[in-house]
Amino acid sequence: MITCYFLQRQKEKDICLSPYLDTDKTGQWNEEDQVELKSSGMLTKEQKDEASYALYEAIDFSVDRWIQNKQYIPRLLLSALVFTVAYFFLSLVIRDPIPMVDELAISTGLTIWFWSYLAKRDTRSSLAQRRRYELKLRSGERNDVIDEQLFSIETYLDEISAEDPMELVHSLCLVSEEPLKPFSYDGPTETTRELSSLLSVYLHLYDKNLYRTALKVHNIRVQHRSDPHLAARLFHQGMQQRLDLGLLTLVVALMEI
Repeated sequence: MITCYFLQRQKEKDICLSPYLDTDKTGQWNEEDQVELKSSGMLTKEQKDEASYALYEAIDFSVDRWIQNKQYIPRLLLSALVFTVAYFFLSLVIRDPIPMVDELAISTGLTIWFWSYLAKRDTRSSLAQRRRYELKLRSGERNDVIDEQLFSIETYLDEISAEDPMELVHSLCLVSEEPLKPFSYDGPTETTRELSSLLSVYLHLYDKNLYRTALKVHNIRVQHRSDPHLAARLFHQGMQQRLDLGLLTLVVALMEI
């Protein structure tokens, strides 16, 4: 079973989480795996299309990475061969006043071009195309499941996003004595763990700054150490809309469960 989640937000872009972004698992799925998309309620046609686009995009990304990793050793050996042949050919055929410089530069350029060519060719190979087709076919036949427990997560995300930014970052970084708004979820713990894992993969790809910041905040909270400088930086980034403070808080809250 491939379980995906669609989190709806009031004032921000909806979030579609799926294990497809975890390229380490791409080769483990098979044609019989069913796809399930969980949401807190019925999705509109626009939201269903948005979810389909996000899943297809994630599949394209994971298959490209999977086939490139699978073909890494052959591509490395062939590229090394191209560099060696090009270098010795240029060294023997072309005579120049500065030995090695031109040969190294041209050979390196040819190797980079050949590496890129092979990488693109791999993503268009029959193996990659078949894998991509199988996963997209299953994704298109997914089952949309309503999980009302996800509503509490969406509510928490919307409420925390509407809080005063200064008070929020002070609570996050333990600058003030005001505790962070408690996160409550009545569903199974496995779901929150899975959501936390999928969010980490999602942010590691689409918003590395937020993911690294969440790790820093989680670290100081585990150590019970106040960090006013980090709080000031978070507030500044939030005011410039370079950091989603609501999503940051949700990630930290999930890490603490």
